[in-house]
Amino acid sequence: MLKKILIVEDEQSISDALNIKLKSVGYDTIQSFDGKDGLKKAIQEKPDLILLDIIMPVMDGMTMLEKLREDAWGKDAA
Repeated sequence: MLKKILIVEDEQSISDALNIKLKSVGYDTIQSFDGKDGLKKAIQEKPDLILLDIIMPVMDGMTMLEKLREDAWGKDAA
């Protein structure tokens, strides 16, 4: 089973570059371009790792992390 990585990054070029590189070395990736959508995808998909930008529109990365910690799944994630 492939490890799943969620990329939450509002800069399309950076997100795409990470996506291409991670897929090329065997990871399953999910992309999101703001914290609100990233939070939704994190809770739905339960990735093994989240690459989270801090400064983003709609919801910044720190707020997304705080809200993720409120969810039962995200509460104990390291």
